[in-house]
Amino acid sequence: MRSSSNSQRVGIALAAVAAACACATAPAAASEAASATISSVELSPTSWQYSLTLNDTGTTDLGTFWFAWVPGKDFMATAPSGITDPAGWSAITTHGSAADGFAIQWKAGAGALLAPGQSLSGFTFDSAMSPQAMMGDSPFFPGTPVTTTFVYEGAPFSDAGVEFTVQAAPTAVPEPSSLALMGLGALAFVAGFARRRPGQAA
Repeated sequence: MRSSSNSQRVGIALAAVAAACACATAPAAASEAASATISSVELSPTSWQYSLTLNDTGTTDLGTFWFAWVPGKDFMATAPSGITDPAGWSAITTHGSAADGFAIQWKAGAGALLAPGQSLSGFTFDSAMSPQAMMGDSPFFPGTPVTTTFVYEGAPFSDAGVEFTVQAAPTAVPEPSSLALMGLGALAFVAGFARRRPGQAA
């Protein structure tokens, strides 16, 4: 009886070890993930150029970058213009109806997929939407940010896709040494201005 019980324990222990080894050697499941940033330059009082950088933060390639869109919904208030593409990618504007907004679908051509851990810039467009409006909620779908976006591993709808929100690119902050030089320049300007003023009578 004791021998049978010991055999069962040994068998269970061996099964647990085998399962642990199988888990350790099995490849991890591929994970699709992305992030992106957007920055703007004012072209005129009513027009801005936007630049996007896409980051592949997962373990799969990315082949579609669909900005301001989720399935069935486009979020920009006005149609974009002057769209440019990174090398090997091409863009189309999407727009469902008068009750829907606008979006841009960028799709990679053969050999141009974005690899895991890589970033890609060169996605640009012009818009009459101000940066404040672009970073706000869609007028067509209140409560949803305009910059809500989807990516796919390959062509559009080639997989379940991943949704995320594009963030504003961080603004550059002057280094302390640059600030010190600016301060010295301002002091020199004030000192030079004071020297040029005529002296007051004693």
